Amino acid sequence: MDANPLAAEIERDVQGYNSAFVKAVHAGDPTLMRSWMRLPVMVFGTGTVRILATPDDVDAQYGRAIEALKESGYKLSILSDFDVQVLNAATALVKCRAVRERADGSVIAAFDTCYIVARGEERWQIACLISRR
Repeated sequence: MDANPLAAEIERDVQGYNSAFVKAVHAGDPTLMRSWMRLPVMVFGTGTVRILATPDDVDAQYGRAIEALKESGYKLSILSDFDVQVLNAATALVKCRAVRERADGSVIAAFDTCYIVARGEERWQIACLISRR
């Protein structure tokens, strides 16, 4: 982790985003992700780039994720191995490991992920999601 004192705050808020995702999946409610996003959000996939410009776009993005996990036995996602690079007082690059588990502890998916986060009024928010799969 970066020695910058903001790094711990940023990691805490990315963990909060992750906790909101777990709640959204179990509640079937993608709107729980809205406050964690800094619109517009760029989503870089493998060969694709999308922009989430509105709350409805966020709902659609996370609605697809929720639907994909619906029948998987999903219990939680764990983020670890954080590398937080504070770029300036309002922007950071966050790399970490993500593991999605079932209730029995078996792994649904394990992958590296990357976020660009921006300081919002109440917390650090996701401004960019970058697939590292």
